[in-house]
Amino acid sequence: MGSDHSQDHTHKDTNPTLIGSVQRALRLVEAMYAEGGATAKRLSRITGIPLPTVYHLLRTLSHEGYVQREGGAFRLADDLPLAS
Repeated sequence: MGSDHSQDHTHKDTNPTLIGSVQRALRLVEAMYAEGGATAKRLSRITGIPLPTVYHLLRTLSHEGYVQREGGAFRLADDLPLAS
C-alpha cells in the first residue's frame, strides 16, 4: 500500500492546490524583471493585480529582501536572497 500512496501523490500533481497570493507575487517579480523596475500603478496595470494588493505584496517582498524601491519605482534587489 505504501508504493500505491506514492503513486497517488504523483497523480495528484495533475490537479495541484495553488496558492493565489504566491502566484500574484511571482507575477509581480516577473513584471519587475521584464520592466527593469516600475511604479506600483504600472505593475498593477501590467499584471491585472489590484493596486492595494500590489502594495501589500511589494511591502512583503521588500521586507524579505527581494525588492528595492528607487524613488517611486520598484525593482528586483541586486542581491536576491535566494542562496543565503
